Amino acid sequence: MMRYKIYPTGFANQTLEVITSGFLGKARLFVNNQEIVAKKKQPIMLRRDDGQEVEATWKRDFFGIDVPNLVIDGSIIEVTKPLPVIAKLWCFLPLVLIFIGGAIGALIGILTAAGNVSVFRLPTNIVVRIMLTLLINLAGTGLFLFLATTLNALLR
Repeated sequence: MMRYKIYPTGFANQTLEVITSGFLGKARLFVNNQEIVAKKKQPIMLRRDDGQEVEATWKRDFFGIDVPNLVIDGSIIEVTKPLPVIAKLWCFLPLVLIFIGGAIGALIGILTAAGNVSVFRLPTNIVVRIMLTLLINLAGTGLFLFLATTLNALLR
């Protein structure tokens, strides 16, 4: 679970936090330690310091795997800095399994990529993050090869 404090205009006297549950989890918005939940397909309604109600919606990033941005009253609030391009390429490398592995490859590739993005959001040393994502990539590839071999043997 990651917590990100945000500081949008008009909310100086309030504490706004975005909490993500990490692995493919939904982002949740908390105002003054209270979760704000929107009705289905409706924007989140927030009250600014001056009493005016404004709409807030989530804006998903690439593939919807990374932390979404928040759009409050038409202004995009960057919840966290986007990952550098090289980090995104490294994180999304397992998505190659979608093209070579069918449904099983797609499932493992998406879960592995989501795990990589979660690890790259951790506040640790870059070398540790690279090593962890390398292990996740190897585990995902190993699992794919095991399942592909097993299913191939069972279907013969």
